[in-house]
Formats: sequence, structure tokens, C-alpha cells
Amino acid sequence: MAKWFPPMILMALIQTTNLEGDGSCQTHLSAFRWPQITCTNVDSRFFQSFTVPLNRTHWIKCANCTLDVIDEKTFDFTRNNVSYLELQSCRIRSLEKLAFNRFFLLKTLNLRRNELSSIQADAFIGLKRLLHLDLSSNYLTILTDNMFAGLVNLDILNLNKNQIFHVQPYAFTGLVNLKYLYLNNNDLKRLDERMFRDLSNLKILYLEHNQIVEIHQNCFVDLENLNYLYLNNNSISFLVQYNFKPLTSLVDLQLRYNNLSEIQVSSFNGLKNLRYLYLSNNKISAVKPYGFIGLDSLEVLDLVRNNFERIEYSYFDKIENLQILWLNNNSISNFDINYKSEVQKSLVVLDLSHNNISSYDYELFYEKMPNIKEIVLEQNCFSCDFFVSMFNYYRDKNVSICISSWCDYNETLTYIDDICPEEYPTTTENTIHNSTDLSTDCASAVFVKTLLFVHCIISSTLLLTF
Repeated sequence: MAKWFPPMILMALIQTTNLEGDGSCQTHLSAFRWPQITCTNVDSRFFQSFTVPLNRTHWIKCANCTLDVIDEKTFDFTRNNVSYLELQSCRIRSLEKLAFNRFFLLKTLNLRRNELSSIQADAFIGLKRLLHLDLSSNYLTILTDNMFAGLVNLDILNLNKNQIFHVQPYAFTGLVNLKYLYLNNNDLKRLDERMFRDLSNLKILYLEHNQIVEIHQNCFVDLENLNYLYLNNNSISFLVQYNFKPLTSLVDLQLRYNNLSEIQVSSFNGLKNLRYLYLSNNKISAVKPYGFIGLDSLEVLDLVRNNFERIEYSYFDKIENLQILWLNNNSISNFDINYKSEVQKSLVVLDLSHNNISSYDYELFYEKMPNIKEIVLEQNCFSCDFFVSMFNYYRDKNVSICISSWCDYNETLTYIDDICPEEYPTTTENTIHNSTDLSTDCASAVFVKTLLFVHCIISSTLLLTF
């Protein structure tokens, strides 16, 4: 059995002593007797005359330091075993050539929250074993060619919260083993051709909260092993054909909170292994023919909060493995389906809540989706008679008609009893009376419309709260 130490015992094993001959640094002897050095309130000249032996030190931390410019003379150390170097919030403005070349065993370099605006090519030469580089919360504006040269084993590169607006063509050259790339909260407006060349082993790419408007058709060439791509909270308004074709291993694609107005032909063609596609909070009102072609493995499609007024069943009949379809919070009044439509055998959950649907051919619908199990229909415009008939039909098919996302059967019975107590009396002593919407007909009295409006405001407030 592996040995472990309870927190109190572990704290008791840690000792803190001043380094001999220097009151600016302390060494923390860990439970495994490995010195971990923390230096406070020093500048870059301090380390140039640093004489403390580092052959057993694995971690150096600089707290509240002023290092300004780091070059090959800053850390003029002899042989050392440092594997973790933390220089967070040290007012560093520039990294010069060979800045860290003495740390040949370094695995983690933390440069977060500095004032970095300049990194020379070859600044990281010598760090062949580095796995994690954190440059987040700095002032970088341009990623220049060969900026990360020498980092052949880097696994994680964090560039979040900079001011990056341009990436030169060969900025990522040499990062052949990079798996995670974080570029959130920058100022990128365009993803250029082959922007991520040489990142053939990248698994996760974060590009959220930028100002991206355009994606070049060949932007993602070389990313054949990428699994997750996050493009939420940008300004993307148009996707060209085969935009994502090189991403043959992609599993999860997120494009929430953009400006997409329609899905073009073959926009996602080539994503043969994609399982999750998130397109909520855009302005999509139409899907061109074959807009979702090529999504052979798609299981979840999110189209929440778009501008759909009409849905054609043919949008989805080519997605043969689709299980969950979210169409809630649109303005859908017409769900078109006909006898010539292909059968969608895989769909299990369909959310049509918060729309304007008053009727649809539910029998034909079931014929084309024979494995459907849950249909969420909260806040639509169904008449009492239609809703009851639909409910009875689906109940006989073991399909749940839900008036909320948690799909409680008793809640639906209570709802029906509220809106049509004479036509369909269902209330029993054990039924919980918790209906929130007592209306179904969109053409009903002004009072009912006002009630719906108030309910929508309350619901939106709750969603924003969570």
C-alpha cells in the first residue's frame, strides 16, 4: 500500500529556515527532505551573485520581486536540479535570448501576471524538458516566428488574458508535442491559413472570448489529432464549406455566443468523429441543404436561443446517430415534416420548449422518430384539446411529454388538469399541484399573454442568476 501523510502530520514535517548567509530567501524542507526556496523582494541582480547550492533544490519561487528583464546572466547558476520555477507577479517586461538556459531540468515555468510585452526568439532555448509554460495575464500582442523554439517536449502552453492580435506563420514551430493551447481572452480577429502548423499532437484548443470574425478555410490544417475546439464568445458570422474538414479527430466543437445567421452547405463536413456540437446563442434562422452533412457520429446538437421561426425535419435526417436535439428558446411556430422524410431512428430527447408551436403532426412525427423517449414542450401555444390528444397518443407509445427539463410525469398530469379540468380530470390526492403556466393558446386573451410575458421575465432572470 502506498504511504500517505494526514495534513497535520505533513505540516509538522515541513520546516522553515533561513538560507545561510542570506535573509532574502528561505528554504522549506519538505516531508521528503527536498529544499524548496522562496525569495522575497529581490531584483534581477540578486540572482547573479546567488551562491546557495541548488543541486538538491527542486522548486524556486520569487515573491514580490522586481526582475524587469531576464537574460542569460540573470540566473547565472551552476549545476542545479530545479524542476519548478515560479516567477509570478515579478514585474518582468522582457525575456531575452537564453533567459533560462541554466535550468536544463526545468519542467514547469510560471510567468503569470507580469508585464511581459517582448519575448525574443531563443528565449526558451535549453528547456528541453519543460512540460508546462504559463504566460497568462501579460501584455503580449504578437506571437513572433520561433518564439517557442527549443520547447520540444512542452505539453501545456497558457497564453490566456494577453492582448494578442496577430500570430506570425511560424510562431508555434517546434512545439511538436504540445497537447493543450490556451488563447482565451485575447484580441484575435482572424484565424489565418495554417495558423497552427506543426501542432500535429494538439488535443485541446481554447480560443474563447476573442474578437474572431473570420476563419480561413485552411486554418486548421495539421490539427488532425485535435479533440476539443472552443470558439465561444467571438464574432464569427460565417462558416465556409469544409471549414473544419482537417479536424478528423474532433469530438467536441463549441461555437456559442457568436453571430452566425445560417448554416452553410457542408459547414461541418469532414467532422466524422464529432459527437457534440454547440451552436446556442447565435442568430441562426436557417440551415442550407446539407448544412449538417458529414456529421456521422454526432450525438448532441445544441441550437438553443437562435432565431428559428420554422424548422424543417430534413435539417436533421442525415445525422444518423443524433440522440439529443435542443431547439428550445427560439421562435418556432412551424415544425415541417412529411411522409417522404427519412426515418431518424436514433433521436431520444427533443426539447422544443419556449417556442410558438400550436400544432404539428405528432403521429407522423413518431413514425419518423420511433425511438423518441422525451419531448419537452413547456411554454408553447397548444390548445387544450390538442395537448391532451397528443399526450394520450404518446403515453400509449411510452413517450414522455414534459413541461420542464426534468420531465416529471406527475407534473405534466397536474399541468393538464390545470388547463383543461373538465376535458381531462387527472388530479389525485397524491398529485403535486405546481404548475407555473396555465395557458396553452397563443391566440388567447390579453391577460394570458401578459402572464406568459411575466413568466418569461422570471425564467430569464433565474437563468441569468444561475
